[in-house]
Amino acid sequence: MSHVRLQWVWCLIAVVMFSGCTGTRPTQFASANVVASLSGQADDAFARAYEPIDFVFPRDHGAHPAYRTEWWYYTGNLADAAGNAYGYQLTFFRSALTPTQPERASALATNQIYMAHFALTDGSANRHESFERFSRGAGGLAGATGEPTYAVWLEDWSVRTLESGVTQLHASAEGEDGPIALALTLRETQAPVLHGNQGLSQKGPEAGNASYYYSLVQIQSTGTITRAGEARAVTGVSWMDHEFGTSALSANAVGWDWFSIQLNDGAALMFAQVRTDDGGILPEFEGTYVAADGTRQKITASDLTLTALDQWTSPRTGFTYPSGWQIELPAFDIRLTVEPLIDAQEMDVSFVYWEGAVTVDGTIAGEAASGVGYVELTGYGQQAGQYQR
Repeated sequence: MSHVRLQWVWCLIAVVMFSGCTGTRPTQFASANVVASLSGQADDAFARAYEPIDFVFPRDHGAHPAYRTEWWYYTGNLADAAGNAYGYQLTFFRSALTPTQPERASALATNQIYMAHFALTDGSANRHESFERFSRGAGGLAGATGEPTYAVWLEDWSVRTLESGVTQLHASAEGEDGPIALALTLRETQAPVLHGNQGLSQKGPEAGNASYYYSLVQIQSTGTITRAGEARAVTGVSWMDHEFGTSALSANAVGWDWFSIQLNDGAALMFAQVRTDDGGILPEFEGTYVAADGTRQKITASDLTLTALDQWTSPRTGFTYPSGWQIELPAFDIRLTVEPLIDAQEMDVSFVYWEGAVTVDGTIAGEAASGVGYVELTGYGQQAGQYQR
C-alpha cells in the first residue's frame, strides 16, 4: 500500500479557500484531522482504479486529470566534497475539484489546483527549512505533461526533461539565513518499479478504492544546493514517486508511516503502515523490495515488523513523533536500523507532518548493508490538540 498522500490535496483545497489562491499561506491554519474527511465518497464521475493498466512512458509521467488526486514526489540524499550530508524534498500535488473542466473562455478557468512543498535538510548545520506554494493549474502557472516530454511545475519550481531518462530539478526560496535552492540533474538507472498488482495499489477492500502507483529508484543525482546564500556542489541519489487515483482512507485511519530506502549495493525498499484508531494497522498494505540484482518482490503487512526506537517532540508544535526504527523482514532475511539525519525535520507548512532524510544500516542475508532514505510521518498531532501557526 502506498503512503496515501490524499491528505495533502484536501488540505490544499482548504489553503486555497482561506487564502483566495494568492500564493500566500494563511497566518492561522489548524492541524485538522483531514484523514477523517477522506473516508467520504468522491463524485462517482471521477475515474477510479479498478484493474491494472499498461503504463506507457513518458506519457504516464504526466497528469491524469480524470482522477481526483495525483502527486509527483521527489526526495534525495546528497553529500558535498567534504562529506557533509543533505536531504531534500520537492513534491507537487494536483487535485481535481470537479470531474470535468468548466466551459469558460478565460485562460485561467480550471478545475485543477496544484500545491508544492520544498524542503532542505543540512545535517552538519542541524538545520531543516521548508516552504510551500499553491496555484491553479491554468495560465501556465502550474501543471504537468507527459507527451511529448515529461515536466511538472508550479511557477519556477519544476522538474523538466533534458533527454530520455534525464531531468533537471529546480527550486528556490528565501530562507532564514538567505537564499535556499536546488539545481540538480537526475539520471534514471532502473526501469519504473510498479507497486502492488502491476502498479494497482489497493487502499481498502472496496472495488475501486485504489490508485496507480510507481517509483523511480536509485536515480543518480548531481548539481548544487544553496543554503544561507552559499552554493555547494553535491552528488547523491534521489527517489521519485508518482501516484494517481480516486480513493478514500478507511474511517478508522489516523495517519501513516512511509519509508523509502536506497542501499549502497543498488537495492531499494518501499513500505508504509497506515495506523488505525485502535492501535493497529490497515491490512491492505503492499510494499516492494528491489534486490541488488533487480529482482522485485511484493511486501505484505504480515511480512513486516516495524519497531520505533525513540521519539522526538517538536518544540514548535508539541507533536511527538517516533525517531529511529528497527525494520525486520524475516521472509527476505532483512534487518535494518533507520536513524534520522537530524531529529527536527517537521514541515513548517499549512498542515503539520514530519518528512525527513534518514541513514540506514543492518544486514541482508547475513551480509552488511547500509544506505540512505526518507521517512514520512502523519497524524501524530491529532491527540495533541489543534496547533495553530
